[in-house]
Amino acid sequence: MYHDYDMEKIIADLKSPEKKNFILDTDTYNEIDDQFAVTYAMLADNINLLALTAAPFHNSRSSSPKDGMEKSYDEMVRVRDFVDPEGKMNIPCYRGAEDYMPNIITPRPSEAAENIVRIVKETDGIVYVGVIGCFTNVASALIMDPSIMDKVVILMIGSNKFEHHTCNEFNLMQDRASARVIFECGVPVVVLPAVDGTERLYTTAAEVSYYLKGKAGKIGDYLCKIFIDDEGEPDDELGNCNTRQRSIWDLGAVAVLRLADSVGRMRIVPARTISADGIKWREIGDGRSMIYVEWFDRNRVLSDFFTVIRKAYLN
Repeated sequence: MYHDYDMEKIIADLKSPEKKNFILDTDTYNEIDDQFAVTYAMLADNINLLALTAAPFHNSRSSSPKDGMEKSYDEMVRVRDFVDPEGKMNIPCYRGAEDYMPNIITPRPSEAAENIVRIVKETDGIVYVGVIGCFTNVASALIMDPSIMDKVVILMIGSNKFEHHTCNEFNLMQDRASARVIFECGVPVVVLPAVDGTERLYTTAAEVSYYLKGKAGKIGDYLCKIFIDDEGEPDDELGNCNTRQRSIWDLGAVAVLRLADSVGRMRIVPARTISADGIKWREIGDGRSMIYVEWFDRNRVLSDFFTVIRKAYLN
């Protein structure tokens, strides 16, 4: 099945009970939400996870985009092996670009980009590509072989809601050239805005501990550890309760595949790209459309996430 660039057809496919082919491109070490998304994608029974690819990032947790990519690669392998210690799922991990794209026509070839092209070509039907870090690997793959656009749908977490005063969000602002490639090349895009969008997918240390600690194998304990390391224990020795919420943004890219009929509000809108300075949205104006998830049902998504993991470890 090909999507024919028909947004109604793509939404119907998302909402169908058929198993979805999926590649997840992730800056896994950047925060703690990617680890949750990788786990969700691996264990969801209606997702055929074909590969994990490591995206570059540069902030206080890395010394350079390359260092961020290498740390993300190591982290994604760690999470994969916690979920699947015997390797029965056979999910490959690939290193991504070592730097961002210098302009909109020059790709950053990498193991990740090359294997995205290969996997799409070898896979029957639509391949959904979840982009939950910067967009370098996927944009590079599209430039390297534009023919894959006939079978690819991009699920991208980046920028903010269209109504927000700026679209200058972390994933987008790291590599504005690759963002423009994805928005402007013609590939079907499902936009999952971060601020005012996937940030609604919050949880707490108490909730994570209740559902996962000691109940979901090594990965459950690991997700608890990294969450509590960042946000603190559910309560302290004096009995003071910690109800601080933490957004697990990246669950959104997996939830759209899992729960398209109930994830939130999804609509078809005129295709947009970013302004030259990368600060504002602007309509492309050529008659093309994109899919926009403008609201997420936090309770539905988090309930499904915890249920999927718990059920995997009940036996």
